[in-house]
Amino acid sequence: MEPTPTSTQEEILAGDNPLNYNNTTPNQYGSNSFSTPPRPSIRCPALTVFLHQLNLSQYHSLFVEAGVGENDLEQLLGFDEAELKEVMSAISMKPFHSAAFKKGIRELRQTYSPMLSSGHSYPTPLTYPNVQSTMPVSPVEFQTGSMSPTRKLIKIAPAGEKTPTYLDKPTRPAKMQSPFLQNTAQPMQEDQDVFMEHEPTPQDILSTPTNMILSESSNSLPINTSTTSKDVIIHHATIYGKNSPRQLTSYEQAINCAAIELALQDPALVANKGMLFEKAKEKLLREGYSYKRGASRSKLNPNAPKPGSRASRATLRAKRNAHAAQNSEHRNARIAELERKMKVKETQYEMAIEAMKSKSAQKDSDRAQIALEELEKERIEMGKELVILKSKERKHRWYEQKKKERMDPGFDESVEESLNDDNDNEPKQNVKLENSIIEAEE
Repeated sequence: MEPTPTSTQEEILAGDNPLNYNNTTPNQYGSNSFSTPPRPSIRCPALTVFLHQLNLSQYHSLFVEAGVGENDLEQLLGFDEAELKEVMSAISMKPFHSAAFKKGIRELRQTYSPMLSSGHSYPTPLTYPNVQSTMPVSPVEFQTGSMSPTRKLIKIAPAGEKTPTYLDKPTRPAKMQSPFLQNTAQPMQEDQDVFMEHEPTPQDILSTPTNMILSESSNSLPINTSTTSKDVIIHHATIYGKNSPRQLTSYEQAINCAAIELALQDPALVANKGMLFEKAKEKLLREGYSYKRGASRSKLNPNAPKPGSRASRATLRAKRNAHAAQNSEHRNARIAELERKMKVKETQYEMAIEAMKSKSAQKDSDRAQIALEELEKERIEMGKELVILKSKERKHRWYEQKKKERMDPGFDESVEESLNDDNDNEPKQNVKLENSIIEAEE
């Protein structure tokens, strides 16, 4: 059974319509135009009241001296930050009080901004032909600081009755719209109107939004979460370099790869990063990862030294002696090589001097001079390196001699004298070499 025309109208309660139609004059219903509503009478609080609310009454006299009147608070709300800062500079307020005052201004501006914007501009009256209203319109009441409606009346009337039944229905706040926009959007909202042939029940009232929610959820598209979940697991399984742009070492990269592989196999490991890290180290140790120091020092390695255990003194001494002997061997080889090169450079240097003397042309003389300077620089660099290496080797031999004296009281004195003679001769040779280098630099 189709509803009567009287049941297809939706009436608005206080706050629903941004235009407050005046219903005090009975002859305006059925007319061809709507009257312009009066502006809402909302005023900003006085300066004294505002300062009292912020517990800043002690600054009232300073505001008056700065030129702010009791009714000038509305102008302060229209100031921008620069203008407000200029006003505050004339009032010596404490920093905390100044921040509290600015916060109060911002809150007051947000509250009264709908009423204070652009001089309260309202749309011009529109004329509609053959518009008649058979039902009285409720007076519109605005909440302070809000132009949005608070509730809506939905008229529900049986088919055979002319007296409508109004149902109080809470609605969400809506933006202001002109009557023309409301009439245009009305055909699109017909599916939201409720028409019933009997008295409404709570189940009837709640049925429409519930069905809408269920239909929206049922029509949602399925999302493929396989790729997304894999990316999430990889992100959370990464141990090194997640929040750092530095370049990772080979060990850190290997740990990340092992952790990601384990987490993809068992995503539950992501919840326990410690266990994931231990399993990643076990995986590297099991797969034979080549460590920088030759072997893993982790406690997972059975061959690693146990915590608290120290190697014997003999083992440490033997290791130290082997390392010192190896370094001494490398130094001696480098010293021999540098001495050989020094002899070659000296020969080349002498030949360059002779060639420069024999050259008569200017270009040939310049080239010989450049070659001579390069040879001199190479000689100086090799001489410096040779002095440093011989000094280290001399110190090593002295240390080895003292060590043998401590360990072996019957050390052969002839060997000691030969070592001392060598040590005495080496400084003299080094001094001569250093002097020759200094003379060459000069």
